[in-house]
This record gives sequence, C-alpha cells and structure tokens, in this order.
Amino acid sequence: MKKTAIKFKKVHWQSFLVFPPALQGALKTVPYFQLFMYLPFILQDFEVIDLAIILASHIVLYFLFIKIFWHKGSVILGYLTVLLVLAVITSFYSLSCLVFFAYAAAACTAYRQKYPSLILLLSVVLVYLMCAYLNEHSMSVLLVGLFFTAINGLSFMYQLNKYLQERVIKQSRIETISLAKVDERERIARDLHDLLGNSLTSITLKTELIERLILSAPDQAISHLKDVKEISRNALSEVREMVSEYRSNSLENELSAAKLILQERDIELYCDIQEYEISAEVEATLAMVVRESITNIVRHSEATQCRIILSYYSNKQDQTFPRLKLEIIDNGSITKPMIFGNGINGMRERVLRIKGDFDIDTNSGCLVKVVLSA
Repeated sequence: MKKTAIKFKKVHWQSFLVFPPALQGALKTVPYFQLFMYLPFILQDFEVIDLAIILASHIVLYFLFIKIFWHKGSVILGYLTVLLVLAVITSFYSLSCLVFFAYAAAACTAYRQKYPSLILLLSVVLVYLMCAYLNEHSMSVLLVGLFFTAINGLSFMYQLNKYLQERVIKQSRIETISLAKVDERERIARDLHDLLGNSLTSITLKTELIERLILSAPDQAISHLKDVKEISRNALSEVREMVSEYRSNSLENELSAAKLILQERDIELYCDIQEYEISAEVEATLAMVVRESITNIVRHSEATQCRIILSYYSNKQDQTFPRLKLEIIDNGSITKPMIFGNGINGMRERVLRIKGDFDIDTNSGCLVKVVLSA
C-alpha cells in the first residue's frame, strides 16, 4: 500500500510540472496581443500588500490553468470555479483581474466539447461584466476586458479543436499503416502455405512410400526418389521467385509510403515525377534509394520540406540517349559529420550495379542524386 501511495504522489506533482498534451496543442498559436493584458502592472501603482496578494494569486492561477487541462468533462468545473473566485477577488485590488478572466475563458476549452465550452465561456463573460459593474470600471476598460476575455477563449477553443482533429487524423493514419502491415504479413503467410503446403505434403507421402519400397521394390523406390528431388527443386524455384517478387517494390508504392511517413513528422513532400518507362531492376533500385533517403531524413535531419524529382534529360555530348535523373532534396541541417553507413553504401552499390551515377551533397540541406541511362 505504501508503494502505491508514493507512486500516485509522484504522478500528481508531475502533472503540475509538465504541460498536458491538450494544452500544448492549444498553445501552438497564442495571440501576441495577450501580452497587453499585463499592462495594468505598468500603468497602476500598488501597495506592497496588494502587490503580494496579486502575485500570489498569479502563481495559483498558472498552476490551476495547467492542471485543468489534465482533466476532462465535469471535473473541470471545480477548477474553473476556483479560477473565477481568484479573478473576482483580484478585481477588487487591480485591473490585472483582466488576466484572470482571460485565463478562465481559455480554461473553458478544457471541456473539449463545443457547446458546453461555449456555455462556460459565456458564464465567464457574465461574471466579468458583474465584476466590472461592481468595481465601476470605465467603458473603455470594460470593452478591453470583454474583448480579451472573449477572444482569448475563442482562440484557445479553435486551437484545441484543431489540435484534437489533427491528432485523430494522425492516429487514423498510424492505424491504417498498421493494418496494411498486418494484411501484408497475412498475405505472405497464405502464399507460403499455398506454395509449400502441397510440395511438402507430396514429399512426405513420397518418403513414406520409399520407406516401404526400399527393400521390396528398390527400382520403384529410386523412381520415387527422383520425383522427390524434382518436387523439391520446383518448390525451391517457386520460393525464390516469390522472394524476388516481394523484394522488388515499385517506385509508386515507395512514394506513397514516403508521403505517409513524412506527414507523420510534419515534413511537407513535393513530388515532381515525369512519366517513366524503365525495367523492373531499375525501378527496384530507385525505389530502394527513395526508401533509404526518406529513412535518413526522418532519423538524422531536422527538415521541414522534402522534394522528390524524377526527370529525363539529354547529355550534351550524346543527344540520342536520354538519361534518367532522380533527386531527393531536403532543407534540413546536418550538424555532425556525414558518415556513410550501410544504408548509403547500399544505395551506392545498387546504383553502380546498374551502371548509374550516385552522389550526395550536404552543403545546403541534403541532396541525393542518381543518374541512370534510360
């Protein structure tokens, strides 16, 4: 029981120190004019006690504001009530109560449902209008406070909804990729079963028959041994063909996979692909280069954009044989010296094997260029 209590306490205090994911999503774009809500500290004179109360209230405000986003549903009503009480108390000491009402309006979005959040936001606005009336705020101060309270709540609501929608989309993409992998594994399992099941069953039956005939009818046993050899050779040949088919991925599939992978990392992908007519070996090589390059961008680069260009061009010395050029460009920065590992060396070897040129340039971002005879 003691261990459980200690563990719960750690998680409880950690929630005050770490931003909840939902709040991080809402803070992606915070209006810069929010800084103007702190102008009362500059424009107004404070007594020492009043200033101490206001600063202490601000500390409680920030902790509660972060804490409220760790919860969902009706639980946030208690936190929102405390925020409003702090705002009302502060309104009798300083105009900085505008900050408290603006944060309370933003905290309404923690409910994560559109209409309940709007109702809570309206309640916060009404409480602010009541405090402005009791404190006899001027019309200009009332309008400024009303503007910041309403706009701050609506802004956080928009950003949080946008973040939640993006998270759902990303999760659906991940699930789609996972299901595609499961389907692929099941397809491979079915192909292997269909391919090897009959062959192995025939070999088993033949060997059992050979055991019975090896002494009584050796000639027939030898004939069946030849059949076993033929069956095993055919099965081996079919397995090799199936493996080579799986290995030779198409360029189109790799481009589609690259788009999904880069989207997960918030990297924009631009593709400029001309119509191409190439052999299966060349396409498999280009597909492998695309796959390895995208993997390197995701793992080692801080890029925000990537461009894949596939085009034909003619050599100035020989206009009769057009050449095919693949370029993969990103705008990332490589802080450490470039190390040519197995991935890059594998790309280079595959390209050289089909008599192509392979080059990498890291002066500005990273450029992977492959030139082949079309």
